[in-house]
Amino acid sequence: MDDNPETPIPKEHKKPGPKPGTKRIPKDGSKIKLKHTPKTAKEDVLKRYKNVTEWGIYGIDKFTLGFIDMLWKNPEITFHVTDTNASRLDNLNRTIAQRSFSMYRWEVYPPSGFIEAPVVDVILCSRELYEEAKQRPNPYGVSLVLLEEV
Repeated sequence: MDDNPETPIPKEHKKPGPKPGTKRIPKDGSKIKLKHTPKTAKEDVLKRYKNVTEWGIYGIDKFTLGFIDMLWKNPEITFHVTDTNASRLDNLNRTIAQRSFSMYRWEVYPPSGFIEAPVVDVILCSRELYEEAKQRPNPYGVSLVLLEEV
């Protein structure tokens, strides 16, 4: 072994980067937009449509299901629901039927005519069926909302 006390001890190499506690801001000065989670999407929709008590749901996915669960706590809200996948809608019907007052708050419709002859002013669409919903005739100008992009 080398007993020479003048041999330098190697230091750990640090990666160059911002110091801890500094914020990373894009060069163009804009903020970074984060993807919506079901919770933030629901909050944004409720801010925009706070006076709506009858919601149309066109297609079921995790975002729309989370939205239904959150709004179910308010007994004044009614849901008008459809989905092109009948088995998915049937399974959700069984789940909702077990909740209190579901027969007064939960209406199921066939997909044909749901947008063309609406019973609500705002329809939430699932990601899967959003493009189809936009292509359907909308003579009454119903608002079609995709929760993930609010």
